Amino acid sequence: MQEIKQLLSITKTLKEKYKRSFSLDGRLVGDIGEVLAAEKYGLELLSENAFKHDAKEIATCRMVQIKSSFKNNSYFPFGEDKIPDYFLSINILENGDIEELFNGPGTYILEHYIKPRKLKHYKNTYYTLSKGVLRELNKEVLEKDKIKLLNQVI
Repeated sequence: MQEIKQLLSITKTLKEKYKRSFSLDGRLVGDIGEVLAAEKYGLELLSENAFKHDAKEIATCRMVQIKSSFKNNSYFPFGEDKIPDYFLSINILENGDIEELFNGPGTYILEHYIKPRKLKHYKNTYYTLSKGVLRELNKEVLEKDKIKLLNQVI
């Protein structure tokens, strides 16, 4: 029981520090990913109820949607009006680091993967994309079209 109390205390501290829910009912992974990505990529997080985007790149003001996972896939929004300007998909590693799966314009995924394959969506809400697919697409995105890492030389 002590571990549960610690977990609740930690999520409360994170909630106060980052103004995110950090609720244990399913949003926790997303909130953790958003904070990790914001710190690593120099992003300013938007309010939790912001439509389409989760953050803004501080250096360029580019708008970004962040998806994070511990699993083998990532969700990409369904609907042309929901396609983010930039899409950052990350895998959270057990040591707390993150692995970039995809970093680039949201339209890139739509035009180079979803449309050509006539990919099926889930209940008009999202597409499920595997880590492998995202990694391969990420290799094709030009560096100028990526959100920059803070320690990356531009």
